[in-house]
Parts: sequence; structure tokens; C-alpha cells
Amino acid sequence: MPEIANPAIERSDASTPEMASTPIGADEFANVLSRLGPFEKRPRLAVAVSGGRDSMALTLLTAGWAQALGGEMVAVSVDHGLREGSPWEAAQVSKWLASHGIMHHTLTWTGTPGPGVLGMGASEATAREVRYTLLEEFCRERGILHLLIGHHRDDQAETQAMRRARGSGVIGSAGMPAVRELGHVRILRPLLSFARKRTTATLVARDQPWIDDPSNVDPRFTRARMRLDHSGTPDIDISAATARQGFERELAALAARAVMLHPAGFALLDPGFLLGVKSGLAKQLISNLVTCVGGAVYPPRGASLTRLCSLVMDGLVGRGLTLGGCVIRSGPVGRILFARELAGIAPPKAITVTEGNASSVLWDGRFRVSVSNAGPLLGAVGQFIHGGAKEEDSLLGYGVLPHAVRMSLPAVGLCDRFRVCALPDMPGKVKSRPKAHFAPAFAVAGTIFALP
Repeated sequence: MPEIANPAIERSDASTPEMASTPIGADEFANVLSRLGPFEKRPRLAVAVSGGRDSMALTLLTAGWAQALGGEMVAVSVDHGLREGSPWEAAQVSKWLASHGIMHHTLTWTGTPGPGVLGMGASEATAREVRYTLLEEFCRERGILHLLIGHHRDDQAETQAMRRARGSGVIGSAGMPAVRELGHVRILRPLLSFARKRTTATLVARDQPWIDDPSNVDPRFTRARMRLDHSGTPDIDISAATARQGFERELAALAARAVMLHPAGFALLDPGFLLGVKSGLAKQLISNLVTCVGGAVYPPRGASLTRLCSLVMDGLVGRGLTLGGCVIRSGPVGRILFARELAGIAPPKAITVTEGNASSVLWDGRFRVSVSNAGPLLGAVGQFIHGGAKEEDSLLGYGVLPHAVRMSLPAVGLCDRFRVCALPDMPGKVKSRPKAHFAPAFAVAGTIFALP
């Protein structure tokens, strides 16, 4: 069970460095947050809050900032169901924030494997992916463009040290960006400018308790082991961030010349533009293409990626290779085709729609599908065809798409019939069928690394 830290008790030991630190002031916080804009005239924001000292301090500071601008802020907790005390934590956070007049929501992971399995049945990466998916969907449904996360300067230093230790390249070694753009929301980390002791001092000054998460001192986790070795917080490496910024600018320029990304969810790469390019830059572009088209959240690594890059650079992809849920094969006019692998798509699933309301569903991590009727199955064209279903009212223009692309398009099926979803700018009668647009979680070339 997590423990509540009481500022009134903590403050009695003013000799500790954390208690002697200066709280984060409203003007100081506003100056940092303004650099992570732009924001609406009356900004609407969400803050992810666990009840720990950092997210609680961020929530209180952001609420004051939003109120001063006539905006609004909502706090959101995610209950992963991985600890026995997690429902209690969420309820306690809600009570604390209610005393400040702050609206609070708790999102639950319905697919949780249950308490006590983090690090075994459920990895840290899985829990993190679920958390961001739930938070992004919450913001999308409410039209909120900005989601604030409580990572601070000490977290950044630890992240850089962990990634250096495992030999991360120029992208990973820079650590966490202050701004990260997802499909429907911007992730902002304003506390990267502040040390953890200052978030503690901020809560102490406001007499606000917080919850100490036992996983922060659980030696099963790498970050906790770093904190327990008492060697002090590592230094921030600013040069790593500068190097990443330069690399990402080069990557964006290369992608603009070499890649054509189609609204049907595939990409064509002109390998001629990779000649003479730094090997690390070409490798990153190919990795990003696989991740984007394959609908993944995290890019491929290791020997398989290195082999794919060599084959692409040498023009030897031939009739097809697979990596990360993506099929890579020779395309038209010397291009290389990146398409979704049909075998990697989950089986068709029944559509659920709130009565009387249309619904937008993220399908296969790639397409946002708008549906209005519950009941039919949502799956891939190839899955329905292999199941013996017949296409109803085929759309003009889809026949010219590469076969692998067409087989991996979203479609709705009922009984022995299916209809492919309508895509933007594709000809044909589309009024009576669901519409889809390509909305991958991972960009081929995204926002340049941002410093706080």
C-alpha cells in the first residue's frame, strides 16, 4: 500500500535539502509553460496526476496558470489495476483536488492482468503504452489539445544515463522532449526545467500531502535501483539534446525528398535519395517508415533492422520482407513499397456505438474509423475475403492500389458481405459507408526535439 507523505511532518526537518528548496512560483512556471505553446486564448488542458509529489505540484501550478488566463484544466488519473491500493490512491487524489476546486477523472485499464504483476505479466512499457492511449483518447473525446506530464529535471538526467548505459543512439540519448505530438494531443513536460526538490518544496509551501509510490524504491526497476545506489542524480547532457535537434532536422529534410506517404496507409521510398546519406540517418528513416506504416508505437531495433537497411540500400528487397508488422517489397518506378502486413492485424471485432451517437474508433493503430451503427465487424479487407465474404459496392480507385495495401485497408462486414471504408479523396459513392483516415501514432518525421 502506498504511503501519504504529510508536508506538516516533512517540514519539521528543514535541514534536508528538499525541504530547504525554493517552491516553484506562478510567474516562473508561466514563463516555462509559455515556451511550450502556442495555446488557445483561453487554454484547455489536461494534467496526468498519479498523486505523487511531481504530478500533484504540476496539477496545482497548471490550475493556477489556466485560471489566470480564463481557461480550464482537468486532472486525469489512470488506474492500471496493477497494485492493490490503486483504487484508494485515485479516490484520495480526487478528494485532494476537490478541495482546490479542480475537476478530476479516473480512467481504468479494463484489460489489466491484475495486481502484483508489473515487471512480470505486465511490463513497464505495456503499462506506459496503455496509460498514454487512455489519456490521448480522453483528450480527443473532449477536444483538449494539451496534456501535461510531471517528468522533472532529475527524471531527465536518469533517463539519459539509462539510455547511455544501453548504448542508445542520438535519438534516445537526448532523453525526453519537452513537447511530443501524438495523433490528437500534444504532450507537454514543463517540469523538465525544475529539480524534484523544488516540486517537493512547492507542495510543502501549500500544505498539500502526496502519495509515495512504493515502486519508486522497488529494486526490480532500473530507475529505482539508480535512486537507491546513493551516488547522486546524474548531470543533464545538453549536448545530447542539441545533437538530436540537428539530426531530426536532417531527417525531416530527407523524408520530404525521399518519401511519399499515401492516405491509404502505405509509403513509397525512393532509395536514390539515400545514396551518400549518413548510414544512421538512412537507418532512422527506414525504422520510422516501418513503425508508421506498421501501426506500432515503438520502432524496431537490432540486427533485423540493420539487415533490412542493408537490403534497402543495396536494392535487394525483392518480392518482400517483413519487419515490425510491415511488408517491404519492390514498388513502381524503382521505389520501395512499405505496406501493413495482413498477418499482423488483429481479427475482426464487433463495432460498439453509444446509442444515438456516432463513434470514432482507432483501428489497428493506423486508421481512425467513423462508424454510426453497432453490430457489424470491423476488420481488414483481406480477412473478410479469406473468410469467404463478398465485397459489396466496390469503390472506384481502390483497384489501382497495390494488392498488399488493399488487403490491409479497414472494412466493415456483416454476414457474408463487407464494404471497404471510404478514404479521403478516393472516388465513388461514400455516403452510406464508414469513413476512415490514416492517423498513425508514429510520424515518419515528427516535431524537432524541444527543450523546456
